[in-house]
Amino acid sequence: MEKKLRLSPKGVLRFAILLAAALYLWNFFRGYLLFLALVILVCAPLLSGFCLWSARNGLQAQVLLPENRVGRNTEFPFSFKVANPRKLMAFTAEVTYSWSNLFTGYKERKKERLWVAPAVGGERKQRLNSRYVGRVEVRIEAFKVFDLFHIFCLENSGSIGASTLVWPGFSPAREEDPADCVEGFPKENEARKRGVDYNPDYEIREYVPGDELKNIHWKLSARQQKLMTRERRASGHEMINLLLPLGEDREENDSLVDAAYALCRLLLRKEYPLQLYWAGRGNTLRSRFMAEQGELEQALSEILSDSGIRSPKEAKARMAVEHPTESYILIQTGAYKGAYIQ
Repeated sequence: MEKKLRLSPKGVLRFAILLAAALYLWNFFRGYLLFLALVILVCAPLLSGFCLWSARNGLQAQVLLPENRVGRNTEFPFSFKVANPRKLMAFTAEVTYSWSNLFTGYKERKKERLWVAPAVGGERKQRLNSRYVGRVEVRIEAFKVFDLFHIFCLENSGSIGASTLVWPGFSPAREEDPADCVEGFPKENEARKRGVDYNPDYEIREYVPGDELKNIHWKLSARQQKLMTRERRASGHEMINLLLPLGEDREENDSLVDAAYALCRLLLRKEYPLQLYWAGRGNTLRSRFMAEQGELEQALSEILSDSGIRSPKEAKARMAVEHPTESYILIQTGAYKGAYIQ
């Protein structure tokens, strides 16, 4: 981060008033002690400013959030720290930070001041509570450090941040047959089978962020000079397509993510391979293949880390254009978690 040392207008004004008062007293009384105090009054701020500038590389800010994901409507701690490498000089830090939910688009900005003790530094602890699922990010947008007399100000350009995921709630589904929670879905004994318990075939495609490293085809990647990964074919049942129609209402999107998470867990437990579709940025239809719980969590993390505010018609329109002959489950809320569209 680039750091610049500047004068604080308020600090300079306060110091000028104090210096003028000291000069007036010295001019009136002409005492030795007053002269000594005047010298100290002039030299101390200069020394404090020099210490601030010399410690600029060690005055670092840090944001701390829970490393693991947290639940919705749960208070979770976060804090920001400022390190102080000086053992005999204290400073004051002014931190302007924001916290936002990338999925819902909500953002709030605040400003805090904290005491940065010698060698120990300073820390300010806060608590957040997110009503909605999504990736919550706390970012320091402006970071200023003042010397002991608040005359000099060290401004840091750039931003520092951390994030954590607010995860959807989940209660085990009571339905043993997906047809009980998906309107129009064929009964389990009516679903088509591939005829084998496991199909070892796979297809090769280009690596995208979030793919598991264990699936990378290293030899082919070396030949093509780019990362290629294996995408496993389904086992047992035919692959099921699901469409997540995110909309403009945060409450509805929250419920849709809950429904998608519960339904995907149920289908994966029944050994249905899944292809989950949703509308991404730029009105594009994005998708992820899933055959195990880890792949579901990766897909959900990707969805929650992007803006979920969409036109609810976008996903269905793109699905009709790009996959006109495919059947899919339209995720919904209410009595059924989805509707089977053929």
